[in-house]
Amino acid sequence: MGRRVRLWWWALAISLLLHGGLLGGLEWRLPHESAPPELAPIDVELVPATAPVAAAVSPSPHPRPAQKPAAPRPAAPPPLPVASPPEPPAEAAAPEAPATSVVADTAPAFTAQPTVPAPPPVEPVVAPPVPLNPLPPRIDLRFEVRYGLASGEQTLVWVNDGAHYTLTSVVGATGLTGLFYRGRFVQTSRGRITPHGLQPREFWDQRGDKYSSARFDSTQGQLTLMPEKGEPRHFAYQGEVQDVLSLFFQFALTAPPPDGQRLTYQVFNGKKLRDYTYEVRGEDWLDTALGTLRTLHIARVADDDGRFEAWLAIDRHYLPVRVLRSDDAGREMELRVRSIAP
Repeated sequence: MGRRVRLWWWALAISLLLHGGLLGGLEWRLPHESAPPELAPIDVELVPATAPVAAAVSPSPHPRPAQKPAAPRPAAPPPLPVASPPEPPAEAAAPEAPATSVVADTAPAFTAQPTVPAPPPVEPVVAPPVPLNPLPPRIDLRFEVRYGLASGEQTLVWVNDGAHYTLTSVVGATGLTGLFYRGRFVQTSRGRITPHGLQPREFWDQRGDKYSSARFDSTQGQLTLMPEKGEPRHFAYQGEVQDVLSLFFQFALTAPPPDGQRLTYQVFNGKKLRDYTYEVRGEDWLDTALGTLRTLHIARVADDDGRFEAWLAIDRHYLPVRVLRSDDAGREMELRVRSIAP
């Protein structure tokens, strides 16, 4: 009986020791499990950033010694991932930086602007037209005409208002030639005066009792010839176009071109439209009814239409004072000036 009592007390003592160990172990681990929540306020309680700035802006007359910064706690999580906002992507920040802002000088990352549109292409620089030579509102020219054995006289009248012009040529036989050739040869050219020279619009040609006309459409680049008989004829053209009358005053308005330079025009002679090239052959002294004149010699490059040369009086508005031309049959016609008014 006494032995059982002793075993029971030993069992009770061992049970109390086991329960006490268990309870004591739990109480020892609980403080460590609750330690992390106590460190959360550290994100807000760090050293304030405004203290050094305030001291730099308004210094105190009795500055306090600098405090030794507190050593960071190794268990505290790094604050940057929590306190710093996420940086915007480069694509979103690029349009906000203007090309001439100060940010472009201090933040090179914002100067690379892949979404900024490229500057517009530079337009090619077009040279302005050469100023035209001034001409009086009206000019009357008289020429002596020789055509083979025949002789005659030509009057050429230029009238303009600064924006439009009219040119009229009248040729009639004189002397004995008038006994064989009756009637007159009349041509008229009308059109505009542009910064590049003359732009014919209408042309009339009357040879005895034969009559024809032509119209220039510069917007469509088309010339329409309306003969006295037959259907209208159409000619397409590009660039500079002149008729046989306006060509002389086109030379007068745009002279002098450099020596050796070639001038190319499409010229309507009353029947067809042809491409002609003229070259400048320099200056010549020419004896005329007006005395010895200093002239600019221009000649057409050889072609199937025969010879054409003109001498322009340099001191008389570059007006023609002598003209040589030949037809398909080789017959030559010469014009020599008799008078210029004014």
